[in-house]
Amino acid sequence: MATLQATTASNHPTVDSEAVEAIEAIIDDYDFYGSFDSLTIGVVDPCQEGTDPYLEIYGYVAFEVTKPILDEDGSVVDRKEHCTEEFLERLAPHLEEQLVVETVGFEKCRFPLLAGQWVAWPDGTLTYNSFDHAPENPSEESATETPDAPSESSA
Repeated sequence: MATLQATTASNHPTVDSEAVEAIEAIIDDYDFYGSFDSLTIGVVDPCQEGTDPYLEIYGYVAFEVTKPILDEDGSVVDRKEHCTEEFLERLAPHLEEQLVVETVGFEKCRFPLLAGQWVAWPDGTLTYNSFDHAPENPSEESATETPDAPSESSA
């Protein structure tokens, strides 16, 4: 099996300064792990007065959120997969602007690349976009179409 090498980064959306503890509690409910277990996620409280705290996400792993399943001793015995959407839905109300998280990666330097973008808005709207490296049997016509070049007036 090939090892996934990936990089994740986000914009730095400001968050509600009164919700920092709530955001940190949400983050603590989930696991962010991967091949090198190196995703940093948290609220940064800027040193300058009058500047709002912001959320940052970055690291060398794909953005995949799981939820730990604990036994009665508090030890992790398993993980619930595919919790990214749930995590972002819980986080969204505490954002003051949209959060954009992008991941790009590959397996052993082979095509196709893995690439995805999650966007969460403060109103709870979520979108996910990814490369479509295996379109469903594109027609010959659509395979040969090229987008129009931008006109000089739109440049």
